[in-house]
Amino acid sequence: MNTIRECWAESKSYRAILIAAILYTVLRFVVQVSLFAYSVTPEAIAEGSLVSADLQFSYIPAAEHFKAREDLYLQGSLEILEMHFPYSPSFAFLYGPLLLLPIETLVWVMTILHIVAYWLLYVSWARIFQRNNLTNAEKLWAQMLPLFIIFTVFWDDLALLNIYLIVALFATFAIEAVLNEKLGWASFWLGAVILPIKPHWAFALGIPLLLGRNRFFLRLMLGTLLAYLATVLVTILGGGADYVLRQYQEYFIFLGRLSRDFPWWGPDKPFLGYNHSVMQTILYYFGVTETNKTLTTIVKLLLLIPLGLAALKYLKSPIGKSGREVPETALALGFALYLGAFLWLDMVWEISLGLVIFVFLLTVIKQKRSQIFLWVIFLPYAALDIWRLISYLSFGDAILYEDVYVLTDPILYVPWILALILVFYGLLVQKLWQTKPETAQ
Repeated sequence: MNTIRECWAESKSYRAILIAAILYTVLRFVVQVSLFAYSVTPEAIAEGSLVSADLQFSYIPAAEHFKAREDLYLQGSLEILEMHFPYSPSFAFLYGPLLLLPIETLVWVMTILHIVAYWLLYVSWARIFQRNNLTNAEKLWAQMLPLFIIFTVFWDDLALLNIYLIVALFATFAIEAVLNEKLGWASFWLGAVILPIKPHWAFALGIPLLLGRNRFFLRLMLGTLLAYLATVLVTILGGGADYVLRQYQEYFIFLGRLSRDFPWWGPDKPFLGYNHSVMQTILYYFGVTETNKTLTTIVKLLLLIPLGLAALKYLKSPIGKSGREVPETALALGFALYLGAFLWLDMVWEISLGLVIFVFLLTVIKQKRSQIFLWVIFLPYAALDIWRLISYLSFGDAILYEDVYVLTDPILYVPWILALILVFYGLLVQKLWQTKPETAQ
């Protein structure tokens, strides 16, 4: 917080931009609260008003199904996307008491949780940069506060009331614990929290391995496994062994067929949509066929080869230092693994850690052209919510398609999120290739 005060005292431009961002945030929050307030009225509920697809068609039904000992996962094809529950049985059980609140109360509870989690995300990264002596990143992070509070990802998550940013916060806690080699906390966040919700967010597991901290890596793997099994055991105690183990079996089967059964959008659809994965992008432009699905797998493998070779380089010449001793390299490895996981995924809706990676890259990439290019490609996405709000205030529900898609939104038509991931990923892999293990920072 001291860095923010310094930025405020040093720059009139910063003060003006921050005040403008705060004013926008107040307006945006008033609009969002108004929409929520209407959607939870008895009249709106009677009309089938949609508060949040994730809450109404995924989280709440899963909690109710667990309580009734009913199946959590679809038994057939995903004909209706909103009806699937992609998380583990432990998520349905452990978060059940919160999610079983009446929708009128749950909306406001989740709203508060999102705001608190988002602010903690900012504070946590400020602490990581400060405690690891990443002075340039710490200063730039403070300067990015105006962009942080208008960041499109936050307003998307608040509107949908999903858990993406909350999981990003948990992953941040895990990264910090791994950097400091705090085995207990790292195992807890990775095994007891992240793996039961979104397993691909456990990318921090790979950081100590690639740093050559083999002993800590093995202990962390064991601790994470034990923490995960502990959540399964608690779930069994809450739901019974037969039911929970059957649901876990269905869960793994569901994950295995999710990509196969997903309702992909092809050229017949009016636009690409918000899923900007490699799979969805290729299928939208070239057609939903088994051949194109196979082509997608080949493309993803080719994209991941540079990361695999970089990882092999670090495994062959291990640094042998903790993340706190070489924080710049450790974070570069972690972010590259994060983006690599999202390149492999077939459902990619946002880059929750996008602003963090943007700040990190601006401080480690020294070429002026690359920095300018980063601004050019990232800023339109980061500030996109402003355009969406202007569009909605100007045209109202007329610009909405199926109550979800904003027809004036440019990223409906262009895979901008995928482009961002590829740019971030390419620069990080380049950074890893240029860094010699013996000179790692």
